[in-house]
Amino acid sequence: MIKKDISKILTEGTPKQRLLIFSEDRARRSFEFKHPDLKDRKPLLTDKETDTLYDSFKTSQEIKLYNTWLNYNRAVIVAINNLQGLMFETLKNYSNLRGYILVWNSIENAELLVNSILHEIKDPQERRRIAENGTKETNLLFSKTTTDKEGYIEIEIDFERETYTDENGKFLGSKEKPRKTKEFSLWEVMNNVKKEATNSAIKFISWRKAILDYMEETGFNVKTYKDLIKVMTEQINTPIIGWDKYLSEKDRFNPGIPHQRLDKLKSIYAVTPIISELEVDEEIYNTFKNGLLKDE
Repeated sequence: MIKKDISKILTEGTPKQRLLIFSEDRARRSFEFKHPDLKDRKPLLTDKETDTLYDSFKTSQEIKLYNTWLNYNRAVIVAINNLQGLMFETLKNYSNLRGYILVWNSIENAELLVNSILHEIKDPQERRRIAENGTKETNLLFSKTTTDKEGYIEIEIDFERETYTDENGKFLGSKEKPRKTKEFSLWEVMNNVKKEATNSAIKFISWRKAILDYMEETGFNVKTYKDLIKVMTEQINTPIIGWDKYLSEKDRFNPGIPHQRLDKLKSIYAVTPIISELEVDEEIYNTFKNGLLKDE
């Protein structure tokens, strides 16, 4: 905003125009050093101009409106701080899911590497003997290694195993049969983390809409606050991993390179949430928005 326009609003502007300038200035001061994308957004007002603006609210109606906008400002700052915390939680879940995807990729590459070496052994019986000896008691993280009849290894990530604990980790009685579960497979772990990432992203989307709706309904349309929300939203919408192979919204392994037989397997690798298709959860939205407005 041009300095001349600010000066004019300070002297001639309506109460709402003055409050928007005042709130924008406070927003810039509140978040000036809290986000790198806002580091060059300096305060609009000098200390003298701030005092002048404060003193310009004289009538009881103007003072009441000023106090109302102070409440709007407090509510939005608290809400944005909460949204920022949720953004970091969501990005942490993205990072966890990305980590398990990289484990899966490493397991597949390990299987391919070992089998390419085993392929050099022409006798299937000898190949199988070497494979079984080499993989005895050896399992990669959350995986199960077996040998097929031709002497090649298979590293499974979706399998059942027996355990003598229940779902809560409590040991079963000595007379109880072991429980079969997939809890210790990479596929199960990965999909649990996907669920956490999806849930936190839905929560972010719901909180975000609640804040923006609140600002629209109250007329508290402060640009810096909206820009900060936009920056956070862009981070949430960033792909979890840079490989199309694992992105659920992509229908090919390689962008722009169709491979009919290979691409039929693409759905198996769809382990990331499609963020663009997630919708606002009304219960989460209402709970957050009502909490935001509880002092109004």
